[in-house]
Order: sequence, then C-alpha cells, then structure tokens
Amino acid sequence: MEPRKRPRRRQTSRGARRQHSFSPPRRVQVSTPTHHCNSPLSHSRSISRCPPFDNTKKLYKMSFSSDASSASAAVEAAAAAQKKLNLEKATNFMKQYRDPHSRELKKLSANQFMDVWSHYDKDGNGYIEGTELDGFLREFVSSANTADVSPEAVSDAMLVELKQCFMEAYDDNQDGKIDIRELAQLLPMEENFLLLFRFDNPLDSSVEFMKIWREYDTDGSGYIEADELKNFLRDLLKEAKKINDVSEDKLIEYTDTMLQVFDSNKDGKLQLSEMAKLLPVKENFLCRQVFKGATKLTKDDIERVFSLYDRDNNGTIENEELRGFLKDLLELVKKDYDADDLQDFEETILRGVDYNDDGKINRKELTMILLALAKHNQEDDSAAKKE
Repeated sequence: MEPRKRPRRRQTSRGARRQHSFSPPRRVQVSTPTHHCNSPLSHSRSISRCPPFDNTKKLYKMSFSSDASSASAAVEAAAAAQKKLNLEKATNFMKQYRDPHSRELKKLSANQFMDVWSHYDKDGNGYIEGTELDGFLREFVSSANTADVSPEAVSDAMLVELKQCFMEAYDDNQDGKIDIRELAQLLPMEENFLLLFRFDNPLDSSVEFMKIWREYDTDGSGYIEADELKNFLRDLLKEAKKINDVSEDKLIEYTDTMLQVFDSNKDGKLQLSEMAKLLPVKENFLCRQVFKGATKLTKDDIERVFSLYDRDNNGTIENEELRGFLKDLLELVKKDYDADDLQDFEETILRGVDYNDDGKINRKELTMILLALAKHNQEDDSAAKKE
C-alpha cells in the first residue's frame, strides 16, 4: 500500500503578502534653505517617500512607464508650488531696510521710499488701508525681531492693539488710513528728500498756494510739469540752504519720485489737487464747524474769513486771493480738480453773487456765499440723519 501523499502547502512570501496591502507613503521633513533680501530663512516642506518596488515583473515595468514619469512630474510640481507658497508667506518686504544686526531701519533714499509705498499701496489709490495696512504693520513689526519670524507671528489680537497705537501716533487726519505724507513721517529718509514734504513749514493759506502755483506754472498750461516741478524743488532746497548738497542727478531722482507719488492720474504732470497734496496748507478754514450749520454764523465769523483771504487789506478778495478762497470752497465738494475746474467754479460763483460785475468779492458778497454754504451743509446733515 502506497503511503498517502500529503497535499503540498502553498508558499507565500512576506513580500508577496504585502503586495496586496495598502501602505501609505511615509512623510519626512526636508529643510530647504531660501535666501531673500540677504536674510537666510529656513522653510520646511513635506514630501512623500514612495514605498519600494517589489520584485514582480509587472511593477518593474510600470516604474519605467510614461504614467510613472507623469506622476513623478506632478509630485515635483506640487513640491515646487508648496515651496513657492512657503516663500511668499515668509517674505518680509521691510526686512531689507533694517540693519541685520541692530534691526533698526536704515535711511531710505527717494527711490527706496517709493518702492515701499508702491509695495503696500497695492491698489494705487493713494492710501495704505484695510488689508494693505494690516500687511504693512505685520511686516513692520516682525522685521524688527532679532529672530527670523514670519509676519504671521503677529496675532490678530496683537494687530488690533498695534493698529490702534500706530494710528494714534501717525494718522494725522484721523481717517483710518495712511497717506504718503504720514508714511514719510514714520520711515527714516534722506534729510534732503524729507525737506521736500515741508512738515515743519506748511503754507498759511490757499492764497499763498495759488501764488506759488502761478509762479511755477510758467507756461500757463494749468499744470506743473516735470521741469517746472524740478525748479520748484530746487528752490525749496535753496530756501533750506541744502541745494549745494544735492547733485543734479539726485534732484532729478527727487523730481521723478515726487511725480510718481503725487501724480494720481499718471499723466506725467501735477494738476491743482495733486499739487495741493504735495504742498498742503495748515487748514481749510471753511471746514470749521461754524460753516456746517451747527451754530449761527456771526458777523465776527464772516470778518475772520474775509481777513484770511484779503491778504493785502484793500477791502476786496481778488486775483490769487479769490482763487485761494474758491480752491478751499471747491475742495468741500470735489476731491480731484484741475485749473479748468477752478475756472468754471469761479465763473459760476461770480455769476451768482458779483452784482457789480467787477470780478472781485466784497464783504457783502462773501456773506452771501458763506450763508449759502452753511445752509447747504445743514440740509445735508438733516438728510443724513433721516437716512
């Protein structure tokens, strides 16, 4: 009798058993050094390490297929995208303007100041506000840290407190946003360039402004063009006894920067409202509460206004005195205006109040204008309350 054969047991290797089980890829951290603005920053990115191929012929062939190449390219593209995202998050524009050791801000040239302004005023509306202001404050504060920290290190709660303190110190007109002149007071700049903003010497009134406008609009075009602006800036530096410290090339740089900053409509020249931002007056007297209808307009109020614009005390408001008054009046209703707007406005006002048709305004005619202004503002206030 033949011995009964035992059935052969099927052999299965460990490798074969694992072949059908899913094993997720392990994740490892790879440190990728990145350089920006001479400050080394380290960013970590996660990459997937694929499980090793087994010895089956099928998988071996797949490793050299076009599908595998496409998958590899996709992984590389994803890794590159993640690296770019990490770099963007960690990039701090303000860091390049700080001393690498003391972390104090270095003095900015005119061009560097313009670079900062353009970087944060992303929509080009002439203000750093909203998310632009948040980004500026985060980067401004985090760039001062001796350790390399990203702007995201400034928490939302910290940002709220920081913004409140910052705006109290630098938001002069309390409009909740930063304009070019307010930023110029915050950042350290070349002394000669800073002089051009005339922080310590604003004009007394718009009458003085209109006299300067007439002096430097030499061709009577109704605009201050580049060469006229350069002459104006040169005279400012002469007045401050700094012209010998400024080369012609540096003066051209200042002129180009001022045009970029204040030329809102980008036509290569400054209109009246743009020049008024470069050369502001201490106060638009017509913005005072007394002219907003909240209180009764008195004879003394009218006399103060008349004296403010009648600079030569001849009893009438005329020529640059009249145009200075009308400029202040026009600014109450129109943000952007040029010389033609002012001319049209002058004709409209004189047609309504200049009964003797002499092209000037006396006390009686000024009284009519101011009473009409106070009444108009009172009606606007009443309409706003009803809404």
